[in-house]
Amino acid sequence: MKTYKHLVFDIDGTIIDSAKINMLSLQETVRELRGEVMPLEELYFSFGIPGIRAMEILGFSKPAEALQAWIKKYSAYAERLGMPLFPGMREVLDKLHAEGVSLGIITSKLREEYDDHFGRRGLLELFPCAVTSSDTPKGKPYPDPMLEYLRRTGAKPEEVIYFGDTAYDMDCARAAGVDHGLVLWGCLNPDGIEATYRLNRVEELLGFAGL
Repeated sequence: MKTYKHLVFDIDGTIIDSAKINMLSLQETVRELRGEVMPLEELYFSFGIPGIRAMEILGFSKPAEALQAWIKKYSAYAERLGMPLFPGMREVLDKLHAEGVSLGIITSKLREEYDDHFGRRGLLELFPCAVTSSDTPKGKPYPDPMLEYLRRTGAKPEEVIYFGDTAYDMDCARAAGVDHGLVLWGCLNPDGIEATYRLNRVEELLGFAGL
């Protein structure tokens, strides 16, 4: 296994076990705005892409307004159901941070969502560089977010690995020339997703930093 100086993470489905909250809140948003009850499996596509893009794909005439409605529903579900980290994730992140590994975030969340969700968990200080969908013209699966991370940190592509749970995450990293690890603990449908590595357990993350 190759080791890397920078370990960069997606959030939903990678660090936070948020699939249920994400799907139920989006389903309710569609029902309230359009009066349509969509099966949850038809909403899986929304994982890993900016929320505004998901609303465009769903055909809302005013996607920005629909996105704000979804964000409110998401927050309400998060308050009610909680947004737990995957088991062992906090311990692994703390160990990586303590060992001086450079940790980063590339997420399709807006900056305000990232600050809120990670601020509540005391995780912001672990990630000195976080690229959100507010920071680049194009989000995943385009390479722009990863290229922005490389620009901000001065890291070389071969020094970085990106961990995520969707094809969008893998495509973003691959297009920027960065290795990528598909995390199977949060991936809804791993079949056919190409990745440099496939991880079954959270603890495997430590090996990519030589720990």
